[in-house]
Parts: sequence; C-alpha cells; structure tokens
Amino acid sequence: MLRLAALTLATSALLAAPSAAAQAAAAAPAAKNTCVDCHGDLLQEAGPDVHRGAGLSCVNCHHGDPTAEDPEQAKSKSKGFIGKPKGWAAAQLCGSCHSDIERMRVVNPRLPTDQLAQYRTSEHGKRALAGNLRVATCVSCHGFHGIRPVSDPGSPASKTRIVETCTGCHNPEYMKGASIPTDQLERYKRSVHGKKRLLERDLAAPACSDCHGNHGAAPPGVYAVTHVCGKCHVTQAELFGASTHAQHFRDGGMPPCTTCHDHHEILPTSDEMLGTGPRGVCGTCHQPGDRCDQATIAMNKGLVALTGDTERAKAALARAERLGMDVERPTYELSGASEALVRARVVVHTFSAEEFGKVIAEGRAVAAEVDQAAQAKLREYRYRREGLAIAAFVLLLFAGLLALKARRLDASRGRDES
Repeated sequence: MLRLAALTLATSALLAAPSAAAQAAAAAPAAKNTCVDCHGDLLQEAGPDVHRGAGLSCVNCHHGDPTAEDPEQAKSKSKGFIGKPKGWAAAQLCGSCHSDIERMRVVNPRLPTDQLAQYRTSEHGKRALAGNLRVATCVSCHGFHGIRPVSDPGSPASKTRIVETCTGCHNPEYMKGASIPTDQLERYKRSVHGKKRLLERDLAAPACSDCHGNHGAAPPGVYAVTHVCGKCHVTQAELFGASTHAQHFRDGGMPPCTTCHDHHEILPTSDEMLGTGPRGVCGTCHQPGDRCDQATIAMNKGLVALTGDTERAKAALARAERLGMDVERPTYELSGASEALVRARVVVHTFSAEEFGKVIAEGRAVAAEVDQAAQAKLREYRYRREGLAIAAFVLLLFAGLLALKARRLDASRGRDES
C-alpha cells in the first residue's frame, strides 16, 4: 500500500509539473517586432483581421526587418520593405499569397487562388498594368488593416456594403476628367434593383458585382449581357434566345435585355412598354403601324381581355363569399388565370403572337370557368333565398289557417254553451 501511495504521489507530481519544453517556451522571450512597437495603435483601431487570425504579421505584407531598432534599417529597401503599395504593385503583393496554391491550402483551402488572374483581365487590372495608380485594387475593395471575410457584413466587399464600395470610386468627384459615366448610383437608386436592395434591404437583389463581376470586373459585352441578366431571369433569356428577334439584335449589334429595359436604371415593367406608344420600347426599332406594331397591339388587347376576365371572376367570387357561399375551390382555380397573365408577360420575349395567344386563351378559359362557377354559387344563393321565402310563406299561411280554425272552434263552443 505504501509503495502504491508513493507511486501515485510521484505520478501526480510529474503530471502537475510543466514539461521542460513548456518551461523553455515560457521562459523564451517573445520575438521582437518593432513594427508593432511603433504602429500597434493601427492594429487596435483596425479591429479584427483575417490575416492576424491566420498568424500573419506586418512583415508578411510590408517585409523589411521587424527586429531592427533603427527605423531606417527596419524599413530598408535592401530588406524588401514596401510602404503603401499602389496600382499593380498592390495587386501583385496580395496575389503573392492568394495565387500560391500550396500556401493557401494551409491558410484557408476554401479560398480561390485565381483572383489575380481574373483581376488581370478586368478593366481595373488592365489600367493598373498600364500604370494607373488611382484604379481600384485589392485594398480598395477589401481594405488593408482590419480585413474581414466577405461574409462579414462589416467587410467593404460584403453584400451589405458592395454598392457603397463601388460608388466610392464611381462618382463624379473621384472620376472627374475620366471618360466613363458617373451617374450609375443615381440611376441605380431609381431602378427596381436599387430600391429593393437599398430601401427594402433585400440582399438577393442584384448589386454592382452581380452584373459586372468582382475580381474580373468588366462591362458585359454587347451580347453577353443576356447571359448576365439570364442568371436571374432564366426563362426570359431562354425565350428570347429562341426567338426571331435574337438574330436581329445580333446583326444590329444591340444588347438584347438592356435595349428594352436599360441597365442601371431598370424600371418596373408594365404592359405600356409593349408597343410604339409614348411609354413603349418597341419604337426603338419599329414604326407605328408596321407588322410588329400591329402584333403588339393585339398582344396588349389580349392582356387587357385576360385581366378583365380575371377581375370579373374575382369580383363574382367576392360577392358570393360575402353572401356566405363556399367559394374555396373556384378561388383556388382562379390562380390559373393569374398565372397565365404572368406567363403571357414572360412569353412576350418569344416575339411570337401565336405562342402569346395560346397562353392568353388558356387563361381566359380558366377565368370563364371560374366565373361560371361563381355565377352558379350566386344562383344557388338566390334559389335558397327564394325557397326560404316560399317556405316561410307556406308556414305563415298554415299558421294563419290554424289560427282561423282555432277561432271558429272557439266561436262554435261559445254558441253551444249559450
């Protein structure tokens, strides 16, 4: 027992005592870093940073000698010191790590390693390579100290802040003298996309990078715009691509979607856009009264007819429901007419009066059936009321006859008693 107790105490002592390696590590002085000694306030102000979280320090980006006490030696060019890189030098500096597959596998294997290659193909990258120092680089969008993941709402490149970041450069003040438009933000604010994102805070609404890309940011090519819009508006893009107009747009060198809908200032669509009228978009290519204009006039009439049929059926159902009739099933069936109206407005992109007419006919048939069902419910209500009125009349008549009979009986008894 004594030996066991002694062994237990010895073992406990060994477990409790720090290892020689741990003692040596604790005793070893921290590596000298004069960068942090002098510029530590920058790190405090910057807050959380993905690079610091990965164990990187000032020297990894700025190079130099962090062990030197003399600032001149610490920032010696012979040690590769880089102060504030601009233009292509900034992109190359970030790309020295972010393009290194082996290094990124260790730091974060989920991050792509083709950002610099994409940037080289972008308008920003091309201008940076040409020596433009005012063009956007990695640090313009992601920041420099205090870089956060793009998934973090606080990141300038996050979905929450990307519009603000892009327009930090793309504005009249910064772009003064440049030969590119600077009204994108004002137009975007008026668009359906901008209102949804900026006012309704709908992050699913497209922002700058959704259409222009991010690292490979570039204006979409004339015909490539269909593929950009088609990322969200898939059906419309497919219908247009199979339409007769697709080739005409190609031959004329016109961007398909934006010719009719614009780009930064995409306004809510309406049936008035169909045709050559005051708010019509077909007048860009067509003359009033030509074959295509006549087709759009017929399409507009179809939309008006289907809308009218749907509204009439809806109003009849509402009357029947107010009268207490069960209209659940026909109300559900009427959704087919509403869906046909939506489909018809999408099928416009086929530029086929025949296909459009089929959808309108389907919707009107549904609306007509529902209207008949609603009218049947109203007739049933009237029949019930008429039947109730007749039943009430018969009951009243019977009650009256009974009352009359009772009086006669009373009168007869009175005569007999006298």
